[in-house]
This record gives sequence, C-alpha cells and structure tokens, in this order.
Amino acid sequence: MWFKEGNPAIKVFDSSSPNTETFKGEIFGTTTQKNCSTRFDDVNQSHDGSYYFRLEDDRMKFSFKPNPPFQVAVLGSPPKPTVRVFKDQQEVMETVQVMEGSSVSLRCSTKIFCPSRPPSLTWSSSLNENVTGRQYQNQTELISDLNFTVSHRHHGVTFTCSATHQLQKKITTQESQMIQVQYAPKNTSVRINPAGLVLEGRSVTLSCSSDANPAVNYTWYRDTEELLNPVQTGPNLIINNTDPTHRGRYYCRAENKHGTQNTSVLLDVQSSINTQSYFCQRPADG
Repeated sequence: MWFKEGNPAIKVFDSSSPNTETFKGEIFGTTTQKNCSTRFDDVNQSHDGSYYFRLEDDRMKFSFKPNPPFQVAVLGSPPKPTVRVFKDQQEVMETVQVMEGSSVSLRCSTKIFCPSRPPSLTWSSSLNENVTGRQYQNQTELISDLNFTVSHRHHGVTFTCSATHQLQKKITTQESQMIQVQYAPKNTSVRINPAGLVLEGRSVTLSCSSDANPAVNYTWYRDTEELLNPVQTGPNLIINNTDPTHRGRYYCRAENKHGTQNTSVLLDVQSSINTQSYFCQRPADG
C-alpha cells in the first residue's frame, strides 16, 4: 500500500484492490526482494506531496518511511529536451562557432518518466534535409547523437530536437541549436554595371561578391594582377569617364583569416570615334 503523508495520512493505493483508491496502477516489483516499484496512472499536479510505503500480510505490518521522505512533484508537461554541442569530442559551452571540416556532434537528451512507455527523439534542420541521430538510453535518460562533418552549407542552420512522450496523450517538446561556421571565401564573382560594351566617357562599376565567414576584405588588381594605383579596396570599383586605356582584365581578391579567392572580369571600352564612325556610315549605293 501507498500512503500520502498528512494528518491523518491518506491511503492512495492498495494492491489488493488497485482500482479503488486515489491512484490506479500496479506494483511490479517483488516485495520479497525488497523491491516495491509501483506504476501509478493518470497522475496530475494535485498529487504533489510526500509518500510512504506500507507492507501488510499475515505475518507482519511495516511502514517504510524514508528520511528525507519520498517526494512526488508532478509536472504540468514534460520539460524541453536538452541539446549540447561537441566539437572534436569537446563540449562547446559558448556561442557555437566551428571551423569548416570540423567533426561536430549534437547531443539531445530527455528524461524517461515512464520506462514502460519511453519517449522518442527525432531531429530536423532548417536545410529541410533528413537527419537521423544515433539513439540510446541509460536508466533515466533517452539520448540521441547527431554526428556530421561541418561544411559552409551548415552556417546559420538551425537543428531542432523533438521529444515525444507517450503519456496519457502524446506530448511533444522541442529544443533548437544554431550552428555558426567559419570558412574561407567561396563562390567569389564579379559583375559589370552596366553590363556589356562600355562607351568611352561613361562610368562603369565593377562589383565583387563572395560567400565567407567572417566577412572578407576586397582588393582590386589590373591585368598582370598588380595592385591598382592608387590601391582600390572594397566590394565596388568605380571608373568614371572611361577611355580605351581602361580596357583590360580586372581581378578581385576576396580575403579573410581563413584564406583567399580571386576572380576576374574583362572590361571592354569602345572608343567614341569608332562609335561615331559606325553610326555615320552611309549605306552603299545600290
């Protein structure tokens, strides 16, 4: 039997009539082996309190009152799972900044409230890709490890662990973790505005872009990859009042602390003399 402490104590469960008291359930432990493990069904927050076990048979009557007393605290809903991050087998305690190519493990854990109906853990990500963790458990927790090698595609991606508890009804809670990835410049490119042939005397802008973390610094070069004079930096190179001497190949170098990447574009400036003679040409006599 189980009693809830009070003045007087209240009997809440009797194994001889398990469906007649406050609690419904069963004793599945073997009392002769000093195991009084009991499952209670349909508990709620009004059942918070201190409890003790009492054994009665033809030979003995004994109340087991531990010190401190056996305390029951009923939660309104299961807590969120816990997500921890490990980089190269070391737990990351601060903001999760990892280098591309690192081995990362996301560990999700949740408490097992009912061993006969354990929860389940599932992973999802903002990449909308299927992600599956390696799941195992100990005496009190269910754990799922999601292991992967980090690439630049994981920068800013949120991984979510969902814990579904099979209680009187299914209850799902979630916890998320965003990954910040540091990587060298990638996909560096240059575009010309306006695009195509540039007329002499017009202005033109060369714009360079690159995918990197941390952000890159841009430096511009000309033809033989020598620095422009004066040195030009920043994502945009603006050339005003163009003339044929501006023709040539321009290089953009994107650089951060993890590496560099170069790209180039060919600028063609059309002489105004050629343009005017082209438009003034008369059709042949026919």
